[in-house]
Amino acid sequence: MADAKKKKLKRKKIKYYKYEISISKQEKEKIEMLCRKTKSTPNKLLKEALREFMKKFGDIKLPEPVMKNQMNIFDIIDRQPEQMNIFDIINAKPDM
Repeated sequence: MADAKKKKLKRKKIKYYKYEISISKQEKEKIEMLCRKTKSTPNKLLKEALREFMKKFGDIKLPEPVMKNQMNIFDIIDRQPEQMNIFDIINAKPDM
């Protein structure tokens, strides 16, 4: 019997997105100097900085959207009827 060949699983394609930023001349020179010192490229340097930033602040979650039929606490407070007085009840009754 021949050994059954195992199929390699296809790698999932990674989507890449492009962002553009504007930096000053001094910032550009600092980035280039740092890249020469660390023997890196500006793209690698910026990606590493973004990764560090995302580690620190990446756990922020977006608030869940509120459904249309969800009640709000302030809806109840705003709609409270005026408190009635005993004299209001007496005046409301017709005289017999």
